[in-house]
Amino acid sequence: MNKDVFNELRKIRNELKHGVGPRNPADLAKRLSDLGMAVTASDVPGLPETILRAFSGSAGLYQVPPLLPPVLEKLLEGREARAVLDPCAGLGAVLATVRNATGAQEALAFTISADEATLGKRLLGNAQWEIGDPIRLLNSLTTEVDVVASVLPFGAKHSSPISVATATGERVELQGDLGSLVLAATSARLAPEGVGLFVIGSSFFSSERSVLRRFDRLGLAIEAALALPFGAFAPYASIQTYLVVVRRRVGSRMFVAQLSNELRTNLQIIDNFKQGREGAALELGRYVLVQTFVGLSPIRLEERFAAAEREFGAPAIRLKEVATSITLGRFGDGFKFPEHDNAIYIPLIGNSDVVDSVEDRSLKPQNYAQVAIDPERSNARFVARFLNNEFGREIRELSKSGSTILKLNRRALEDLRVFVPDLQNQKAMLGVEARLTAEQNTVLGLQNEIAELRRRLWLSPRNVADVERRILTLSSRLSGNLRRQSAERLDLWSESLPFPLASIIRAWQATPSQDFRAQHEHLLHFFEATAAFVSVVLLSAFSSRDAVFDAHREKLAEALRGGNLSFERASFGTWKLVVEYLGKQARTLLIGGADGRALCADLFADPSLALPEVLCRKELAEVVARTNKMRNDWKGHGGVLGQEEAKLRNEQLLGELQRLREGVADIWADVQLIPALHCRPRRGRFETEGALLMGSTREVLKENRPMAMFLDVERLYLTHRDVGNALLLLPLVRVGPSPSSAMNACYFFNRLERDGARFVSYHFTDMPEMNEPFEDATETIKFLSST
Repeated sequence: MNKDVFNELRKIRNELKHGVGPRNPADLAKRLSDLGMAVTASDVPGLPETILRAFSGSAGLYQVPPLLPPVLEKLLEGREARAVLDPCAGLGAVLATVRNATGAQEALAFTISADEATLGKRLLGNAQWEIGDPIRLLNSLTTEVDVVASVLPFGAKHSSPISVATATGERVELQGDLGSLVLAATSARLAPEGVGLFVIGSSFFSSERSVLRRFDRLGLAIEAALALPFGAFAPYASIQTYLVVVRRRVGSRMFVAQLSNELRTNLQIIDNFKQGREGAALELGRYVLVQTFVGLSPIRLEERFAAAEREFGAPAIRLKEVATSITLGRFGDGFKFPEHDNAIYIPLIGNSDVVDSVEDRSLKPQNYAQVAIDPERSNARFVARFLNNEFGREIRELSKSGSTILKLNRRALEDLRVFVPDLQNQKAMLGVEARLTAEQNTVLGLQNEIAELRRRLWLSPRNVADVERRILTLSSRLSGNLRRQSAERLDLWSESLPFPLASIIRAWQATPSQDFRAQHEHLLHFFEATAAFVSVVLLSAFSSRDAVFDAHREKLAEALRGGNLSFERASFGTWKLVVEYLGKQARTLLIGGADGRALCADLFADPSLALPEVLCRKELAEVVARTNKMRNDWKGHGGVLGQEEAKLRNEQLLGELQRLREGVADIWADVQLIPALHCRPRRGRFETEGALLMGSTREVLKENRPMAMFLDVERLYLTHRDVGNALLLLPLVRVGPSPSSAMNACYFFNRLERDGARFVSYHFTDMPEMNEPFEDATETIKFLSST
């Protein structure tokens, strides 16, 4: 059963539940027949209640992700089978794929739900359906099967142990959750050259009590574990899942990789697996020891440690190697940590800072651990600074454990790895850090002084002369050289931005210095374009998973309607609302523990989480909101805009530009906007020549790099320079040669019109807008707007 059929059945269920469905037998029969179900009018009277039950309980719970059927077909390519089985068949989608791929004469479908079987028989003809407990049904199965494939239940309990026979006749008693027990019992029914393809939760690998620990005795082996995109089964189950390949043989190594929603990437992964080769990136395949594998994240972390060791010129060490003692905080008003001159305080929960002073703690004592640092090995402030940087926070997060609240325990604290150079280098680095802090304090002092002058100015008109005098004094302290350097640094920062934004800043800089009216209009365009660009990135990430976006689509549409806004006629206000709403959803994921952060990393194709952490900052949304309000206020201002007012507006927007710079920091130094010029699979990877669309340069810089996924040459992507994956952007931003010259031009979606879509450029004056069919953009807007 494909996704469209599943969604239509669910839609019928919702209509029936609310009393608006097709109760007329003939109408319902026709609608179901249109879905490919073998239904007649005489069958219909009992089907409404069947559909209601099947989509309300466990029956029909999991919609098979669209990426799964073609992966199963590729894995089974060239394999013939006499009998195939799905022990947890649901509505038959997986079994249908397997039977079609193998040409099997016999197809067995087990389900615990009579309602699933009723619908499944009509969706999947020529299959033998059995209703009951899958373990009991497997025990009654007398023949071997050639292929078993199933999406197994996630987290379902099983009350008693089961006994499974090995190939030698030995019986092995197994305990565990229902899914893993079904996997083991079903795999034992495989023919000698048979294969099992199972989707199962990550606890299958991480749990010490997993049946995987008994696979050697069972004569079974995991040949491959292919991670599905995190949240592939959301909203029904928001957990990490794997497609595992099981064979009746003994083996210690298995192939691991990361599946995606991009078909050609998945086909390359399967090809790498069948050819027995590793990919150029972890996502395309690695061979690992089965008993040591607990997920892809630890492998990624090890690769990051290897890269960091090359940068530091020294290996990472465990925290216990530089600690003289570790004291866990306890409840109670009388508790105090021991006195230590060289200690750090690590938060056991959450993601707040590691501090080197008791007074700087922001949580209660029981939520900290005091780590006394050996002064002969390191300065406590240095260790704290390392654990607070991006890499250190990732290390802390991945070291936490727990079923409800993730927390660092003593063993995890001891094993935290840190980079500690020699004391001389530590002293030098901390000295530079102190100078940076001093300069930052100077700037904050100037900001406070300016804020005080503004307060005095608006306190009373009598203060005008005094404030003006003090401004002159302040200006004399700020030398022209300092002003020039500040402008130069702003120029350098703007050249790190993606081309769609940097090109507008370039147009602002090229405007005559006294033309404040044109200057402030360029900056308004820049902020509107920034809101649009950030919105496209957020929408691209969340909409990359239908199940994830479905949970937000209606709320987003409701918020747009409440503001009299829409995607069809996108405005600054539309993009502002998207930045606020989806930014908040990203923040929720980032503070939602390991699962939320893993889903966020997968959505944004950024394991470091640097990109989503920047784009979801409240400071960014606040800049967008303030500049949107400025635009709306100024748009309603009538009359001719005078020179003084235009200058004031330009200065206000320049202030927002500095705040934006502070908010996004240097994220665009690591994240790049690229289109692929060429992309081809070669030796287990995708060799890609991409254009770097960064800065305002008219020269297109090219870069060759191996990628872990296929890049469409007609689309734009965001990719972290150290990551082989990329985020496919929705086709609402277009960059390419302008129609009349070789100079690059950038266009943003503006609105749908009768004959297509309208795109506008904020920097290319020769052709400021394009009106063409742009079918991909039109379909995207309809997709975003549908509810």
